[in-house]
Amino acid sequence: MELIRSTQDAMSIAETFYASGMFTDIKSSSQAMVKIMAGQEFGIPPFAAMSGIHLIQGKPTIGAGLMAQRVKKSGKYTYNVLQLNDSICEIEFIQLPKTILGKSTFTIEDAKKAATKNIDRFPKNMLFARAISNGVRWFTPDIYESVVYVPEEMQEVEQLNQPIQQAEVLPQLTDEAVIHSIECCESLAELKALYNSDSRFANYKQLFSIAKTKLNEVKKNDVQSQQ
Repeated sequence: MELIRSTQDAMSIAETFYASGMFTDIKSSSQAMVKIMAGQEFGIPPFAAMSGIHLIQGKPTIGAGLMAQRVKKSGKYTYNVLQLNDSICEIEFIQLPKTILGKSTFTIEDAKKAATKNIDRFPKNMLFARAISNGVRWFTPDIYESVVYVPEEMQEVEQLNQPIQQAEVLPQLTDEAVIHSIECCESLAELKALYNSDSRFANYKQLFSIAKTKLNEVKKNDVQSQQ
């Protein structure tokens, strides 16, 4: 039976789920609505979506169990777990009836390189989640309408999506510009501040030293004239 025929249906179900208090990770009916609508897009019924879809940094992710189930129920694909322990998970993906598409392998070394969470607490679960997720994207991408991720890899995805920061381009530093800047300093404090304002001034240490000597002489002459 189709439960959701309109947005109003989805909101009504979301409000019911939120009010039930059964889903402690949901803080509002709006969050429940997001899970339900994401589930509808991924072909997951409302209750399963509430349990198996997780909101990570505002983005919906699918639990490994639901992802594996979708492969098995596709009628087009299946998979076999060849290895699963605390060090490695290897999954073979098959297009029915017997065409081997390839293998997805994820090791504890891969997890450490990717800074994957839950390595120590649930290594088998984490390795399976990453292997099944990679395999779905590589060999059975058509079981979903869009690219999906499991919660265990969302941190890595966020890092990859971070905008690349452009290195600050500093203006060219010429000898004439440095000399002019030094000559504009009227006190030792100003000279020191100028020197510390740009690490490239270290290449002109001798000029700053000469300027410091001159300012010291000026200061000394001013003191003598006042006596």
